[in-house]
Amino acid sequence: MRLPLVLPSTPEWSMLSAAQLKLCYRAATRLVTSMQALVALDSQIVQTIIAGQDFIEWQHYPENDVRDNQHASQYFYHAHPGLQRPFTEHGHFHLFVHAEELGMRRANPRYSPAPAHLLAVAMNALGLPSGFFLVNRWVTKGPWLNYADCVSGLEHFQIKARQSNSQLKQINQFLQALVTLYRAPILELFQQRDQIMQKLCSTRDRRSVFADQSIEVLCYHPIALMDDIAALEQAIEQSSEKK
Repeated sequence: MRLPLVLPSTPEWSMLSAAQLKLCYRAATRLVTSMQALVALDSQIVQTIIAGQDFIEWQHYPENDVRDNQHASQYFYHAHPGLQRPFTEHGHFHLFVHAEELGMRRANPRYSPAPAHLLAVAMNALGLPSGFFLVNRWVTKGPWLNYADCVSGLEHFQIKARQSNSQLKQINQFLQALVTLYRAPILELFQQRDQIMQKLCSTRDRRSVFADQSIEVLCYHPIALMDDIAALEQAIEQSSEKK
């Protein structure tokens, strides 16, 4: 099996209901508003999260991550060496939820230091999201969430805690809006991840697959944000014309 599996890049907005399209449009509006707020400050998402520091591979930005204890959510930005990625990116956000705090897992000393990985968001140097991807368990070392828990985790992911940095609030809003806008493709990505793992584990012990460092990125969904928003607006217009 050749990995990562690359999913179709264009969201099928026409498959969504009118209510779902409206929700996506509101998310797109919030997302663009957060990006415009940073542009007004002569910045953008990637520049803001790095905050003028030297950009060093593997280092977390911000240093101690961003966490909302009330919503058991967490994220950070970093980059790997370029040759370790099968697609082009500047770096990526890792999004997490704390499974124990959300009742998805019983307390386990083995996992308590590591939250459960939800999703990685690839970014380009212009500060635009370029895709989503999912990784093998060894990459983040936290508890592995099944599909139902991934869906629940995506619903719970929120970063609304008070931040001392007003620009960081724009990144929080950007990430929240992004996963809402692309909810349907992300759910498809979760499904593909499980199908890939099921196939890999059909001939091997599951624990050995989870620990196999030759298996890193499982599936990837490229996106073209501005084109996708334009297509969303067209789908909404066509939906209105049918009424």
